[in-house]
Amino acid sequence: MLERPYGSLLLPMLLVAQPIRAQTVRHYYIAAEPVSWDFTPSGQDLIHANEVPFPWRLRTEFGKERFVEYTDDSFSKKKPQPSWLGILGPVIRAEVGDEVVVHFLNRTARSHNLHPHGLRYDKASEGGFYVPFGDGARILPGGRFVYRWFADKESGPASKEQSSIVWMYHSHVDEPEEVNAGLLGPIVVTAAGKARPDGRPKDVDREFVTLFMIFDQTQGLRQPTPPAELLRPHLRTRLPEQGVFYTINGYAFGNLPGLVMTQGERVRWYLLGMGDERDLHTPHWHGKTVRVDQRRTDVVELLPASMVTADMVADNPGTWLFHCQVSDHMEGGMMATFVIRYPSLPSPVAFAHGDFWNQDRRLAVDVANATAKAIRAMRLHLEYLSPVVQDLHGFAHEWSVGPLAPGETTTVHFERYFEESGLVGYFHDEKILGWVVHPTLIEYADGTSWRPREHGEAFTVFWRDAEHAEQLEALPPLQPDAELPEEHPAPPR
Repeated sequence: MLERPYGSLLLPMLLVAQPIRAQTVRHYYIAAEPVSWDFTPSGQDLIHANEVPFPWRLRTEFGKERFVEYTDDSFSKKKPQPSWLGILGPVIRAEVGDEVVVHFLNRTARSHNLHPHGLRYDKASEGGFYVPFGDGARILPGGRFVYRWFADKESGPASKEQSSIVWMYHSHVDEPEEVNAGLLGPIVVTAAGKARPDGRPKDVDREFVTLFMIFDQTQGLRQPTPPAELLRPHLRTRLPEQGVFYTINGYAFGNLPGLVMTQGERVRWYLLGMGDERDLHTPHWHGKTVRVDQRRTDVVELLPASMVTADMVADNPGTWLFHCQVSDHMEGGMMATFVIRYPSLPSPVAFAHGDFWNQDRRLAVDVANATAKAIRAMRLHLEYLSPVVQDLHGFAHEWSVGPLAPGETTTVHFERYFEESGLVGYFHDEKILGWVVHPTLIEYADGTSWRPREHGEAFTVFWRDAEHAEQLEALPPLQPDAELPEEHPAPPR
């Protein structure tokens, strides 16, 4: 009589003892590395077309540490990452049912580990330095470890409306110090059956991850006492802190690049918050609303270690502000722009053989009529990217071209304008990453005309480095070279 109860318990016990079997094993090769990080690499406040405010401009570059992804366990070839990730480590992806295997190498001078939020793990792969220690709790400088995490059902989205959810990973030996150093990144888990082969959700056209966090570099910095006239009017009531940077993905004052999408796309934003008691953030989109779970909003609330997923339909073309709504954080530069561009149409012109860094001090480009209609006249605009992709400048002058028969090509020389204007130094300025050429008006022989729907439509970039990896989908906001007029004083009360 006793055999049946024991026998009935045996099968469930065996099932519990079976190891979890993953439908897909996804391997990542991630190293913790020391880097030099500039919070405002353009040297400008790109939101207001002005210099970085005092005192932040006194020093913007610091030593940091980052998670860097490689292609294999030789850790010799870096895997390209989208520019908008900024200081964040690579996006780790999984579909519910997958196993994530992270091959970790510590290339820094102190101990680190990898701790995931949301995924299932055993003690060895927890990446948490406290008693009792797991094998992956502390990886010494130069050491390696393989973390094994599992995306079970509880790792995936709970809402039927949502096909993916965001988590994060970070180092957890001295967690506050390591996160402030830059050792953190996102994890995206997609619901079972809703992922592409690479783990991205099938029902989304584009994804962005944005971390709202204050990086504090004040240790060892002397707090200045700035004269009031050096501060913007809205900063004069309090003393800003040198070395405390209010950032989105590690960039401040509009320096975050790459938040570009196309009209009509389904865009998913993964929002992260991290830091200390000052890190109470309210990301706000201008020009659009988003859906978070079952509510519609244009502002999301973030606390430290918050993770929020928001969906947007990009149906309002333009360049829009994306920033934290907290007043002090706006003053400190926690702002960026995102661009909704029009869908690409066949370009009426084609640019080729741009020659901008030759020894003969000639700036020239071949332009061809790519339409079936004769062009009577065309105007071209020349701009340059310097010293970062987000920093676009141009000239008031425009160059006239034409006439051009269908398929005809002509060479446009720009150097005469620069010679006459005393701007010859632009020819070989090493700060210039690339020259941008685009049409501003095309008049056809049949009386019709073409004008761009947005600034820079039909543009081509000629990079200083012929192997430049940056492929721009749209141009960033044009920064005027001339200073903006002073603000009008407020009327007396």
